[in-house]
Amino acid sequence: MNEMDTETAWNVIGKLGKDVAHVLSAIANEKRLQILTALLHRPRLFSELRELTGLGKTALSHHLGLLVREGVILQKSRGRYEVSPDGQIMLTAISSAYLETQHRQELHSVRTARWIERIYAERKEKEVEDLFVQVVELEPMRVASVKSFSATPEIDAWEKMRAWAEPQGLLEDLDNHPVFGFNNPNPSPGQKEYGYEFWMRMGTLFKGEGEIEAKDADGGLFAITSCRLGDELESEYTKEHRFLDPWKKLVEWVILSEKYEIDESRQCLEKTRNPGSPVAEVVLDLYQPIKEIKKAS
Repeated sequence: MNEMDTETAWNVIGKLGKDVAHVLSAIANEKRLQILTALLHRPRLFSELRELTGLGKTALSHHLGLLVREGVILQKSRGRYEVSPDGQIMLTAISSAYLETQHRQELHSVRTARWIERIYAERKEKEVEDLFVQVVELEPMRVASVKSFSATPEIDAWEKMRAWAEPQGLLEDLDNHPVFGFNNPNPSPGQKEYGYEFWMRMGTLFKGEGEIEAKDADGGLFAITSCRLGDELESEYTKEHRFLDPWKKLVEWVILSEKYEIDESRQCLEKTRNPGSPVAEVVLDLYQPIKEIKKAS
């Protein structure tokens, strides 16, 4: 507000404060603002205003009488009302002034942010609803483990596993010897090299051989979804985040569920249905460790 505007406001409010207070008091009521909004569009009959506001005859007559008395609206004929020229000026000035206030702009920003957040949440819930998820319990198992650290650790680690498992016919019996994998360690920003480890389920007496270690893996509850690796590697999300989009959606599914929560004490797994196939044809089952939410007693 410039100096002249400030001087004008000081003179008007200082000298005519009582009159200003009466007018503002007449306007500052939700039902009367509802009446004025209706009349700004066009003149209305008493019966129309009753229908629009839901007010009874006595209450509506009270509000209309107050607005007429303060000169904000006019009663043109019996039961017909319209906004007065002075009322039009005041309402226009108040609306314009409010739109310029910092409070209104901040409030608008908050409402916009909440709207965006709500839309995003609804979209996320829709994506999660479309995701096919199964909850299974995996038994503890002894596994043959091999890992590699490089720019292509999945390929390098798999070659070690294949070279060991294939001559023994283990890859021909994936029901008894399923193959699981996971990052170990995860990719780091700005670093091309990271680790990947493969597990193959073995019998309880397996001792390990050379580079192939024997490990005991925990079982437990897992939320599972599937994806085709070739499609995901071509997605913009994977290229940008170096992280498969179905993993993100699976985690969101758990977060939005009312029965389960993430179990951070166990390892996420990627089960390869068809190991050794070309990358474009590889199908992964993603295993997210979960646990049931304990209800407060």
